[in-house]
Amino acid sequence: MSAASPAQQTTEPVKNRVVQAHQKTKAHTLKLAKSPRTYSTQLTKSPKAKPISTLDKVTWNAHKQQGKMYRWGGSSPITGFDCSGLTQYSFKQGAGVSLPRTAAAQYQAAVKVPQQDARKGDLVFFATRGRRVSHVGIYLGDDKFIHAPRTGKSITTSKLQGYWKQRLVGFGRVPGACRPIYS
Repeated sequence: MSAASPAQQTTEPVKNRVVQAHQKTKAHTLKLAKSPRTYSTQLTKSPKAKPISTLDKVTWNAHKQQGKMYRWGGSSPITGFDCSGLTQYSFKQGAGVSLPRTAAAQYQAAVKVPQQDARKGDLVFFATRGRRVSHVGIYLGDDKFIHAPRTGKSITTSKLQGYWKQRLVGFGRVPGACRPIYS
């Protein structure tokens, strides 16, 4: 009689346990524990697990573009992005929401929120040329935002201080963009 392999000794297929984990109503994390001869899973509640929203996907889509060079009029990962092209792309991919093309038009379309009420995924607007809105980024919280700054620079995360604080116009929330994501 030959010895059974560890995979054959599994008492319950991992796939079934993953399905059971998704059927739970509270946020959980799945830990796979490996012993010398068997595989088992332990389902534990994660105290740090937060609900995921479409705004998390918006910021994730923007972060994926970090390091790509600014391109005036650009609105795709292939051609590059300008500031409003980055926000337009990130909201379309992450939340399925269409934004206007320019920073000024996005400012007009957004619901204005005070800085103290700004949340991750809100738009942050600046006047970099005169007094009109001419630049936009996506607020990340903790006075940070992601944006495509200007020609010669790549998409980056900046702090709301110095140059950016002096030119801050305000924050705007995109109607219909914040929805929970269910797995």
